[in-house]
Amino acid sequence: MKGAVMNGLRIDGCTVAFGGLRAIDNVTLDIPGGAITALIGPNGSGKSTFVNMVSGQIPPVAGRVLLKGEPITGLRPDRIVHRGLARTYQVPKVPKELTIQEVISVPLLYARSDRSLPPGVRNAADMARYCGLRPAVETRCGQLSVSDLRRLEIARALACRPEVLLLDESMAGLSLEDTEQVIALVQEIHASGVTVVVIEHVMRIIARLCHHAIVLNQGHLLAEGQPHTVLRDPDVREAYLGKGFTL
Repeated sequence: MKGAVMNGLRIDGCTVAFGGLRAIDNVTLDIPGGAITALIGPNGSGKSTFVNMVSGQIPPVAGRVLLKGEPITGLRPDRIVHRGLARTYQVPKVPKELTIQEVISVPLLYARSDRSLPPGVRNAADMARYCGLRPAVETRCGQLSVSDLRRLEIARALACRPEVLLLDESMAGLSLEDTEQVIALVQEIHASGVTVVVIEHVMRIIARLCHHAIVLNQGHLLAEGQPHTVLRDPDVREAYLGKGFTL
């Protein structure tokens, strides 16, 4: 387990405050390398702030974030990407006038590292196909469906050649068929050697997909461990799932 922790993320006593509100309050936890980890909790629990903190959008006022044992606290987001961490956004952030190819090509060109792309991916068109994007790569983002925008977010993040990938509700609003396809994509990404962190509200997806789960509540770490164990935790049911929850 020690090696897995060193190859993943460590959050060491981190606090993020907005005025008097502590959105993340002295949180310490480990996200093991080589796993798919779920980050779950009720709305307002601090999940989005956590992802923004780890990816460099919001620095903690106390504590450290370590990636593969090296501190990344206070680095610009682009430097964190260079170190090997990439993320998607809950609301896709892509300019409507750009094409699929243009959006994917930017990180392919500028987020260079010696890390590998997924097997068989050499260019933007390959990455679009790998992520299951159906429209032609010349299609402008303003013409894309919600499903394709979510796939494009994943494709753009993968083009950064991450070792750790944070997926912020990448299956939200998708049909059952599209959800199944994204689950298969996440499993393929993980099998290629990428550590994945998934924010998701559908617990059946968490139980099926993830090896490890972390629960936040009101900025605090509420529980962590194997998903089936965490989802049976009485405190997690009380704060998030409801006492009558069953898988």
